[in-house]
Amino acid sequence: MKNLLKTTVCFTTMSLTAILLPMNVMANEGEAKTITIAWTNIKESQQEIWEKYIFEPFEEKHPEVTIDFQCLPDLQNTVRVQVAAGAGPDMFYMDSVDIPDYASTNRILSLENYRKEYNLDDSMYDWAIRSCLYEDEMYALPASVEATAMTYNKNLLDQLGKDVPTNREEFVDVCNAALEAGLIPVSFGYSGANLLLTWPYEHYLTCYAGGEKTAQLLKGEITFDDPDIKGAFELLKADWDAGYINDKKSGAITNDEARILFANQKAVFNYEGPWLILADGAAKTWDFEWGQCAWPSMKDGTPAGSAITLGEAIGINANSQVSDLCMEMMMDFYSNEELMAQAVAEGFSTPAVPIDSAAYPEDMDENIRKALDAQNENMNLETVGYAPWGFFPAKTTTFLDDNLDKVFYDKMDLDTFIDKANETIAEDFADGYVFAG
Repeated sequence: MKNLLKTTVCFTTMSLTAILLPMNVMANEGEAKTITIAWTNIKESQQEIWEKYIFEPFEEKHPEVTIDFQCLPDLQNTVRVQVAAGAGPDMFYMDSVDIPDYASTNRILSLENYRKEYNLDDSMYDWAIRSCLYEDEMYALPASVEATAMTYNKNLLDQLGKDVPTNREEFVDVCNAALEAGLIPVSFGYSGANLLLTWPYEHYLTCYAGGEKTAQLLKGEITFDDPDIKGAFELLKADWDAGYINDKKSGAITNDEARILFANQKAVFNYEGPWLILADGAAKTWDFEWGQCAWPSMKDGTPAGSAITLGEAIGINANSQVSDLCMEMMMDFYSNEELMAQAVAEGFSTPAVPIDSAAYPEDMDENIRKALDAQNENMNLETVGYAPWGFFPAKTTTFLDDNLDKVFYDKMDLDTFIDKANETIAEDFADGYVFAG
């Protein structure tokens, strides 16, 4: 690919010397400038999409600019150390839950002026922008959005003589039939990555408690003791004990191993949403008919649902000397619907900007088209939930992720878990957390 060696350098390790180097060492050497970008350790195919649709057009527009794109395996810890030392990349991947920490310590730039300059409120999803606010100012650029989904194997459902479940009774019926047939109802693994536990408890909060009750929790109007909130965790624990979730072995296998179980048709359902197809391209290796839809209702009166969230956010280092160029580069992409559609068609994460379905190329991979259709349908449901990794306060999310498996494996009783969750979210509110939904 043209200029790939010039513009894209992906590191698996970074020395202390590199961490402490000042940003944009070329910024004062004539007209030449370098934009350094730190991103999560994405696949090479994803890196190539960044190069093709974002970096190359911008370097053609600005020949004096070189892009240094660094893909780091331990991105967030590495960047946190760099930025705290007054160095680090010009722009970097971040989760929206980390915005208050960076913003309150003046380590990322307020983007409020850019928000007005580029009329972002007129082009981006309003809830995505709200996810990037701190004290009513925008401190990160919404990069991608996603809606959770239930991924299912249609062939296995047909073998079991079952339809895609839409309510609790149907879901339990399918899970029991799967167990009787020697199948795993839901493939899921989180070994070495407790943060993935957000997937199951999101589904139960969304489809048992409902989006409105979840919002009330995050506004401080109710607590985890609320019958619907606590009931969601009680039902999740009951389904775990019943063996519906990977035969109670999720803590012993990785997410990749859970994906293999689903790919090898050992499981009927998988917890992952459209990102499994869009960014990771998993369906290319599947030899069966699959589908994605909202997770079934888990309680009468609560509809089948999906949770929306900001998948990725972009922070700009407060010490960057090229913040204008960073924003110009990203807005050149986000303001070009054809360019975004082409990138998404090749597997890029869906931007926080609506894209007309007519803009996608006719020869787009059918797997991607199917996942996009499912995501669009889920994002436009009458009621939606709020994914923890995009909307929950940081301390609360960390507590839930770190301790839910203790409930699963009977190392902590549910009442203690709920009490501690209440204590933790109270700390988040005291620290100034404000729900962005």
